[in-house]
Amino acid sequence: MKRWIFWCWTAVAWMSLALAHPFEGNGGYVQGEIDFEPNDATPVAGRATVAWIEYIRVGGLPINPQDCFCTLLFYQGRVSATAQPDAQVRMQLNPRSGRMEGVVRFPKPGPYFLIMLGRPMPGKQVPPFIMQAIIQVLPR
Repeated sequence: MKRWIFWCWTAVAWMSLALAHPFEGNGGYVQGEIDFEPNDATPVAGRATVAWIEYIRVGGLPINPQDCFCTLLFYQGRVSATAQPDAQVRMQLNPRSGRMEGVVRFPKPGPYFLIMLGRPMPGKQVPPFIMQAIIQVLPR
């Protein structure tokens, strides 16, 4: 029975890595997810990958992507105030898709700790936020 439970949890964990990558936000104000193209594929080390994000205020109120200055930081290993990110993306609005996108290249395979920093553009009413997730990067 214990072995069956272990394999079920392992399958759920891998499925969550292969599908959408949900964010957890600070203070309960913002929630969202990050996806990778094409078709939410798991990123591959050394290849340029388009990352895009969707985020809303908790409760379903939308956040206009043009109201927020967002940066994605990816760390492989420990995260500290002095650690340099292994990859960094400045998210920009894609006018064709209407979503925030950026291109990232992960240097090595393995798990990455993702931190998204968001702050309002001048004169906008988006609360500053930090969201985090863990993603898996595949070898080439």
